[in-house]
Amino acid sequence: MKKRILALLCSITMAAALIGCGNSGAENAAEETPTVQESAPEETAESTSEETGAEASSGEEIVLRLADVQAENDVETQFEYKFAELVSEKSGGRIKVEVYPAGQLGEMADILNSVQMGALEMCRTNPSWLADLGAESMNLLSLPFIFEDLESANRVLDGEVGDKMLQELTDKSLGVHGLGYLQPSSRYFFFVDDEVSSLADMNNLKIRVPTNSLATTMVEKLGASATPISYNELYSSLQTGIVDGADNPLKGILNMSFFEVSSYVLDMAHQYEASLILINDGFWNKLSAEDQKIIQDAMDEAGAYYKEIADAELDGYRAALEEKGMTFVEPDDMQEWKDAVSPMYAEYSEGYEELLQAIIDAQ
Repeated sequence: MKKRILALLCSITMAAALIGCGNSGAENAAEETPTVQESAPEETAESTSEETGAEASSGEEIVLRLADVQAENDVETQFEYKFAELVSEKSGGRIKVEVYPAGQLGEMADILNSVQMGALEMCRTNPSWLADLGAESMNLLSLPFIFEDLESANRVLDGEVGDKMLQELTDKSLGVHGLGYLQPSSRYFFFVDDEVSSLADMNNLKIRVPTNSLATTMVEKLGASATPISYNELYSSLQTGIVDGADNPLKGILNMSFFEVSSYVLDMAHQYEASLILINDGFWNKLSAEDQKIIQDAMDEAGAYYKEIADAELDGYRAALEEKGMTFVEPDDMQEWKDAVSPMYAEYSEGYEELLQAIIDAQ
């Protein structure tokens, strides 16, 4: 009898010890911070989202990683650092935003996929990338010549139409939540050796495009050969003759030093393409209402700051590029460029004809 009692007491003691160890391990696991990874398998992405969400609901420290492909000295990167500063300030240092510019966490397609999966919390991107993700209406914002000028683009994005298009990201359950837009940047074609002024000059030129469908279609409609190349490889591709030219905002041509391997800019803004700031939808939904407000308020304030610095730098980009030796070439006839891409409007607005008209009317 005594042996049975002793055995029972030993069993109870061992069970208690195992439970204690299990609780300790769970507590330690809950305190771990997700590590930065360039790519993560699906199970890692789920684990990261759940851990971060647990931290968010408990009111403990939250760390968000914000990735971009823009250069360290780009005004959009300056926005991101300002956003991080405001989030920290408004949360008393409890919420931290780590900024990873210049493709540190991958190319745009990789970054977007990581945010969608939950392996990364935030990124900056452009509408045409989101269209390829499933928000097809976003292509309308990237159509060539859809906006008359920068002011027209801002009126659309800041109004009801812009809000409606952001809502589509949530309605389509794409895994991302749109915090808002940044003021658009005007895009220009630039060339290594070719002084392009007419549509005929584009024939047979190899033009670099990002790996999204709208950019490829646009370049092909203009008579050139669309060559998909990652942004980080564009400099060397221009330098070695893999491509004859590309398109970019003037700030990109300057900040990425493309002027070192290119000579001419076609002085015609064919797109006014906005940026969008995205956050993983699952991460966002697990935040408290208070923390959501902190992040959204920081986005709004940093967005206003971005507009100020972007406007201030706008004229300086052109002057700086001219000083670096680039020549701005006037188009012979802008209408022929518009006519060449006009079929894209019907192709990319299928099912969104009313929204296309709303964009035009809102200007």
